[in-house]
Amino acid sequence: MDKAINVLDRNKKNDFKEFVNNKHSFNRENMFICKSKKLMNEYFLSVFSWLERCEPIFGFNLRGYEKTRIYTYLAERYISYWFNKYSKPLNWSVFFYDTKKNKLKLKK
Repeated sequence: MDKAINVLDRNKKNDFKEFVNNKHSFNRENMFICKSKKLMNEYFLSVFSWLERCEPIFGFNLRGYEKTRIYTYLAERYISYWFNKYSKPLNWSVFFYDTKKNKLKLKK
C-alpha cells in the first residue's frame, strides 16, 4: 500500500495514508451511487490516473489471489477515502438475512 500511496498526487498522499492507517471501513466492490456527473468524472480521473501510475510498480504479471486483485483492492480503499473527502456521502448499513435458518412457510 505504501508503494501505491507514494505515487499519489502530493495533496492526496498524506490524507490517504492517514485514512488507510486510521479508518476501518470501506466500500466493498467499489459500490456507490452518485447523482453528480461532475463528481463522478473527478473521481474517475483521480482513481484511474493513480492506478495508471501504479502499473509500473505492480505490473500485470500477477499470480495468486492477493496479487491478481491488487488494483481492485487499491480502488476499494481509495473510493472510501475519496468520496468521504470530496463529497457528503450517505452511508447505509448492509444487513444479511440467513434464509436457511428462517424459512417462511407458505399456506396453500
